[in-house]
Amino acid sequence: MRSRTDRRRIRRTRPPRQDGDETCGTSGWEHRAGWCDLTRRHAPRRASIRVSRLLNEDGLGFRKACVRQTTNSFPLHYNCRMSQNMPPDVPSLVRLGHAYTRRGEYLRATEAFTGAIDLEPTDADLYFFRANAFAAAGRYPDSLADFTRAIDLRPDYSAAYHNRATAQVDAGELEAAIPDFTRAIELTPEDADPLNGRAAVYSRLKNYDAAYADYEAAIKLDPHTFRTYFNRANAYSVQERHEEAIADYTEALLINPRHSRAYVYRGLSLEALGKLDAAITDLSTALRLTPTATDAFWHRARLWADLGEHEKAVADFNWVLKLDPKHVGALNLRGVALAELKRHDKAIADFTAAMKLDPTDSAPVFNRGLSHIRIKNLDAAVADFTEAIHINPDDPSGFIQRGYAYHELHDSERAVADFTEAIRLKPESSRAYFARAMAHRRAQNWHAALADITEAIERNPKSDAALNLRASLHYRLGDYRAALADHVAAWELDPEDAATLNHMAWLRATCPLDEVRDGAAAVRDASQACELSEHKAPGYIDTLAAAHAETGNFEEAIRWQEKAIELVSAEQKSDYETRLELYKAGQPYRDVAEKTDPI
Repeated sequence: MRSRTDRRRIRRTRPPRQDGDETCGTSGWEHRAGWCDLTRRHAPRRASIRVSRLLNEDGLGFRKACVRQTTNSFPLHYNCRMSQNMPPDVPSLVRLGHAYTRRGEYLRATEAFTGAIDLEPTDADLYFFRANAFAAAGRYPDSLADFTRAIDLRPDYSAAYHNRATAQVDAGELEAAIPDFTRAIELTPEDADPLNGRAAVYSRLKNYDAAYADYEAAIKLDPHTFRTYFNRANAYSVQERHEEAIADYTEALLINPRHSRAYVYRGLSLEALGKLDAAITDLSTALRLTPTATDAFWHRARLWADLGEHEKAVADFNWVLKLDPKHVGALNLRGVALAELKRHDKAIADFTAAMKLDPTDSAPVFNRGLSHIRIKNLDAAVADFTEAIHINPDDPSGFIQRGYAYHELHDSERAVADFTEAIRLKPESSRAYFARAMAHRRAQNWHAALADITEAIERNPKSDAALNLRASLHYRLGDYRAALADHVAAWELDPEDAATLNHMAWLRATCPLDEVRDGAAAVRDASQACELSEHKAPGYIDTLAAAHAETGNFEEAIRWQEKAIELVSAEQKSDYETRLELYKAGQPYRDVAEKTDPI
């Protein structure tokens, strides 16, 4: 079976900050358009890059702000201050355009600005206003045309260059945006915003040296701007420079301590550094500031799961799914957490729901197979792993897990075939060789098993389980010295492992070779194994009795063997009682490899 961490088969959406999260403009188009407040009131968060003065410090953008779009043609229903008997004038139309913008009706805003342009066709500001509205509505070609017209009418129009760059970025034309940001910088060298915008584009283009130079210049011009620190932190994070990212997020939060996304992102950088408790604190702060932040619940749930706090993980995944019922990742990982809590019926239900939402994702199929294995529903497990292999035939994990299911079904031939395919797909996999060794061992192909487990150890020499398995094979083949050497090597890796201590003690107490036996060492190791298991493992107590018998202390051997018999299952009692009779007769026990396997 795979470990807990192995269960998390998902395209792991712990996304670091992408360059697209950077905000690149001012708090709005306030220099000349006076849109700062309008933007703040009506624009929801946008995930893509916002290289625009349409952004405030929260990264708010206009495209998704267009909650109501209409194609209603002129004439508009003007507000009550305007006489219905008087033709509209330019100021009234501009006010109307801004009013529609406040309501998120950006196409109606463009119609109002069009009416103003009809009256004043050479006013650059009117084209600028309409371009902003087109950009907010996501009509970038129209927006670019209007910004260009505004620049033609006023060649030194810095804000138009800046916002045309923004529209180009939103249209996916990153390279084309750089000259416009550069021109805006030349026209207004005292303004940090075009520098911030150009830096974000450079960052998006992975030209980090140029990006950092612009961020530094922007900070020198205005050291108290949230977005510059925030954006630079995002760039640091993408480059996995998390210490520097944390420093910049911290500086940004000193300027704006209520920015929930900065807490989320700082939390992710803290996670990358292994500081999970601090990361959870930041994510919790983000949720206090924005109680419906799905991503904060998602990331905190992941971290709770990583810390083994599965109940808390389930609670947070519940919130993710309440806010986003089709979140496949949350269904999958909630299923994993439920499986860790041994609530396999609910786990399987979550995996099944995730599979219905995304039939192309092998992760929930794979995880459902693992849950079926845990509840010994082996045929269903085989079916799930077969489907996972069909979806992702190049992933060796599906073959390994199906091989384990076949192994549990005592179908060694199919198990070996699956493990062999896993090795073909990933020849460096220690785990696949270990698994095939187990299958060969069950089929009593001792030499093939020994060859495979040796390959596994060469790939992972720190595996005490592999060393103990090889020891058992050496023992089976009568190489007792090699068996003891491998058990000792495993013990050196983990001196507190009760099973390894028991293996060493059994071999030292019962080995047919005189030079391998060591009664005193056997008593020491067996006693420690029993203490670690709180004297509740009958097999370990049986070993302790054999160790005392090897030293000639048959009184203690009898006492411990009787204790072992009290605990052992009925089907094993006869074997234990046979050894008890030996001890009563004053004889130690000698194991015979062909009859008893110590693993």
